[in-house]
Amino acid sequence: MSLTPFVQVAAALDALAVGDAVPLSTDERHHLRRVLRLPDGAAVEVADGRGTHAAAELHETTLRVTGEVRTTPVARPELWVAQALPKGRRADEVIRQVTELGADGVAVVAAQRSVARLNGDRAIRARGRWEAVARAACEQARRPRRPVILGPLPAAELPTLAGTLLVAHPGAPPLPTVLGAVTSDERVTIAIGPEGGWADAELTALETSGAHLVGLGPTVLRTEHAAAAALAVVAAGVGRWGR
Repeated sequence: MSLTPFVQVAAALDALAVGDAVPLSTDERHHLRRVLRLPDGAAVEVADGRGTHAAAELHETTLRVTGEVRTTPVARPELWVAQALPKGRRADEVIRQVTELGADGVAVVAAQRSVARLNGDRAIRARGRWEAVARAACEQARRPRRPVILGPLPAAELPTLAGTLLVAHPGAPPLPTVLGAVTSDERVTIAIGPEGGWADAELTALETSGAHLVGLGPTVLRTEHAAAAALAVVAAGVGRWGR
């Protein structure tokens, strides 16, 4: 039996009830009609990206709510990924993977050794693309709540994300052992360096701010793969996979 299509829309759903209509933008109608090829009366699960979701049916230019409107709370602790800006569009793949794995937020970091640089209009366009990637990944993963996307921001701002900050670095104590020794009621952030790794000055500053250096196993991972591997370990370690 196939799954009911899961779609995210821009409209807020929290004030709606059974029988109410959810307005659809032109792009949303195109996605439902032309990409998913759904006919009138097709059943979908609709979410607003803020945690609220409901069963609905497609009717011409709207979705009609057919089931209880529910809100999924933010899980605790929140899990964030801070990804140093990689080359090309590899950040897109990082955001796609960690969104599917349940990340609550992604901060893209302009590290000292990041080859790519995004400023002004380029940064605005990139952030818009990252938001779209996260939305599509939420639909794939059937997540009612989209992750927060921040950046690019300097490495010096990582401590402002609050909670427990774990910085991936080769040769550091293994992530599972460090994770068991630190706790955060609100947030755990795993920070992944660029292709050339974090600069010594960045590591020193982050450690001084209270960050913990962690190793990601005996092999060296590509920067665009490391975040997903680390997030999976952290999610399992803090109990998020058991919920």
